[in-house]
Amino acid sequence: MDSVSFFLGANTPKGFYSLFSELYNPDEDWNMYIIKGGPGTGKSSIMKKIAKEAEKNNLTVERIPCSSDPLSLDGVIIPDVKTAIADGTSPHVINPIYPGVCEHIINLGSCWDKDKLKTNKSKIKKTTGMNSDFHKQSIRYLKTVAVVDNEIKIMTEKYLKKEKAQRFADRFCNNNLIKTDKDTGICKKRFLSAVTPIGITIQYNTLFKMCDKIISVNDKTPLISSYINNLINKIADKKGIDRILCMCPLNPDEKIEHIIFPNIRLGIFTSNTYHPMIKKDIRNINCDRFIDTSATDDYKNKIMFLNKAKLEMIGESVRCLEQAKATHDILESYYISAMDFGKVSSVTDNLIKSIFG
Repeated sequence: MDSVSFFLGANTPKGFYSLFSELYNPDEDWNMYIIKGGPGTGKSSIMKKIAKEAEKNNLTVERIPCSSDPLSLDGVIIPDVKTAIADGTSPHVINPIYPGVCEHIINLGSCWDKDKLKTNKSKIKKTTGMNSDFHKQSIRYLKTVAVVDNEIKIMTEKYLKKEKAQRFADRFCNNNLIKTDKDTGICKKRFLSAVTPIGITIQYNTLFKMCDKIISVNDKTPLISSYINNLINKIADKKGIDRILCMCPLNPDEKIEHIIFPNIRLGIFTSNTYHPMIKKDIRNINCDRFIDTSATDDYKNKIMFLNKAKLEMIGESVRCLEQAKATHDILESYYISAMDFGKVSSVTDNLIKSIFG
């Protein structure tokens, strides 16, 4: 049993970005339990109990924390029994593909008192609107971060030694990745980090659990480490190597921030101001070696200035998420007062029996 945690949803410049399609494979006899219910109705508590039950049965568990509240769960994956459980409410709505065959709806609305909720109707509507506004503010700050990030990328591209980066990627793959008999490797996508109400949250324990060998790529820019990771990913794919691509929350469509090769217990970690490598005595690659020596002091000073601006904007985004979390807590209080948690407990027991039988 080796349980880990990844984010499958992230607060990004494009809004909430979901990788929830990675929860399960509907064409490989998985069971996907989709929990529906309001804030504070017990969704996260149910998933935590199921995760603990799986670990009692010596099953591997992948916990999916919530990027809007890292102490809560958005999902649980139990690959040994091809089962996943997740919060299927907005913003990570899950639409069944094979309803009743693969996906199963758990409706916690059957456990609340509608009349009690209606007594707080106006408060619930107002607080929901406030919560939405704080999230929108957070996104606006992250959009500014993305603009700054792109400016750093444009400035760096003309100094990047692409041939040297390619040689490094080739050498790394030759030394560490042995070609398999598969045409292509299994590729999963995750977030190892996320912008959350408590700051940038990194799942270091997952990295250390899954990797005996870690290479830290120290990069002051958003370009070099991502460029190298993309090169390594392409080579790994041709060699049929399984890997987990950990995408960057600031550019989740394009930027590979970290790579984990689970079968050979090897990890590549991008280290910077936002998520530094905290483990000592590991191999460090300084990305300055891939910058042309003609890079001026003016370029270096601008990079420092822009990175400081990014930190300020990320800090403001975090503060907005903190305010969103506070309004969410108020929403939870309205639903908690209207819930019959005895019924929720019964639903949980039946779900545990269904999964572990």
